[in-house]
Amino acid sequence: MQMLSPEAGVDPNQNPNCVFCRIIGGDEMVSVIHEDEEIIAFLDVQPLHPGHVLVMPKEHHKNLFYVPEALAARTFQVARQILPGLRRATGCRAVNLFSPNGVDGGQDVFHFHLHLIPVPQGAPFPLQLPDPGAPVPSRSELDVWATRIGHCIHEQDACGDPDGDDEGAVAQAAPEGEPFALPR
Repeated sequence: MQMLSPEAGVDPNQNPNCVFCRIIGGDEMVSVIHEDEEIIAFLDVQPLHPGHVLVMPKEHHKNLFYVPEALAARTFQVARQILPGLRRATGCRAVNLFSPNGVDGGQDVFHFHLHLIPVPQGAPFPLQLPDPGAPVPSRSELDVWATRIGHCIHEQDACGDPDGDDEGAVAQAAPEGEPFALPR
C-alpha cells in the first residue's frame, strides 16, 4: 500500500470507518496467518467453527462487484493456498468458502472478504444447499434464467444496478411470486 502523503497520514485505499481497514492499518489486533503486499488472512474473532479464517485484499473495495479482477484472483489464490494447512490444522475434511456481497447476501463489513470455514464431521452448517424447502424450477424456468444472466453478462448497461451506484450493473430479480421477463 502506498501512503497519500506523509503529511496527510492517510492511505487513499483505506476507509477509516471500516474495521478491516483498521485491522490492516494495525489499529486492531488479530491473529494473522498470512500477509503479503496485497492480501491478509487472519482468524475470525466470531468463528462459526474453530479455525474460521478471513482472507481479503488490503485495498478497500466494498465487495466482489468492485474488486479489480487481478486482485480478486489473487485473493482466491491465497485462499486456495491456505486450504490444505487449514484442513490439517483443524482435522476437518470439509472447508466451505463463503463471500457475502451486499446487505441482502449477509454482508455486514463492507470490505470484500472470503470466509474459509472448516466444518467438523457431523457439525451442522447453517447454509445447506440445496435448501430442502426450496421449490425446484422447471427446465424452461432455468433456461430463461440462463438466457437472462447471459444477456446481462454481455449487455451490462441494459440490466440496471441493484446498488443504484452505476458500478457493476447487475440484473434485478422480479418481485417475489411474480414471473420474470428478460430485460429488453
